[in-house]
Amino acid sequence: MKNTSKETSLFILLAYVVGVSIVMITFFVGKKYNIPFEKITGDPAYYFQSHPFTGIVSNIGALLWCATSTTCVFAGFHLKKFSDGKEASFLLLSGFFSFILLIDDFFMFHDYLFYSFNQFVLEPIIYGFYAILLIYFVYKYHDIILKSKYFLLATAVFFLGLSVFFDLVFPSEGLEYFFEDSLKFLGIVSWMLFFTVSSFRLVSEKAAIFSSKN
Repeated sequence: MKNTSKETSLFILLAYVVGVSIVMITFFVGKKYNIPFEKITGDPAYYFQSHPFTGIVSNIGALLWCATSTTCVFAGFHLKKFSDGKEASFLLLSGFFSFILLIDDFFMFHDYLFYSFNQFVLEPIIYGFYAILLIYFVYKYHDIILKSKYFLLATAVFFLGLSVFFDLVFPSEGLEYFFEDSLKFLGIVSWMLFFTVSSFRLVSEKAAIFSSKN
């Protein structure tokens, strides 16, 4: 019980340290580069006087990335209580992978930040990196994936892959843009479903085995 209380206290402390650090960094960046604080801290829709539903599909997608990452990390650490095996590392890596995708999507790294440097080189490299990471992930954990609702992961890869195809081939405007973002959103939904269902299954199975032994 003492160890659990100590870990909880450290987690709370770390959360406040990160939170205060973000606020301080925001303040100093705003002062140094003369950026209005309402532009940094305020809601974009309010600041630009746009409709509150502006970018709603993209925002919901980011929430789903975040929910997936959080679920996997929480389940992975919880699973370590029952086993230090492959299932825990599967969930933790899934959470880390989902977190990378969240950061990239939410802060528009490959869409804008990296793209502004070199649109012909960096974007394909980023997509290639994700493809290699996914292939490694599937290869390493194929046995766990095949025991789960793997068709959801396949569906996620299919929709996300089509979205990347539209992004690279068609202009980012009009109906093409709608299809690109719609496919990405369906891919995110499928990704979230696969890892949420897998997390629940793995934790439930290990907890049942642990309970039966005790």
